[in-house]
Order: sequence, then structure tokens, then C-alpha cells
Amino acid sequence: MIFLCILAVQHPGEAGGIRRDLAFENRKFALKTTNGQEFEQMRQVPLGSNWPSGQVNQPPRPAVVAIRRTESKSG
Repeated sequence: MIFLCILAVQHPGEAGGIRRDLAFENRKFALKTTNGQEFEQMRQVPLGSNWPSGQVNQPPRPAVVAIRRTESKSG
């Protein structure tokens, strides 16, 4: 059996506009370890987007994505 899903995707980065000159900002995130202990982590978060091209200073664009799964045959 083959399962196929086709999605027309609007990239969420479009709300932030074009990622100019690889801009980012540092943000703190509160996380928990596997035993429930809290800690903070600093991450560099991109500002804007240039997906799907990945080219510097290019605007984000919508895309069509196909997801396909086939049943594996065992034995």
C-alpha cells in the first residue's frame, strides 16, 4: 500500500519577511531535563526566512511538498 499526501505550504517565515544578511537574535529558552530539572539555554534564532532557496537575501516562497510512505516488506 502506498500513502501519498501533497501539501501546498506557505512558509511561516513569510510573516517575518526576508532573512537579510543571515540576521539572527539570541533568545533564552526554558527547558527541562529528562528528570524534570529546569534549565535555560541560549539559542541563535534566524530573523526572517529565505526558504526554500537557502540563498542569502532571497525572499521566502510557497512550495508544494509531497510526503510518501510505502509499507516495508518483511521476510
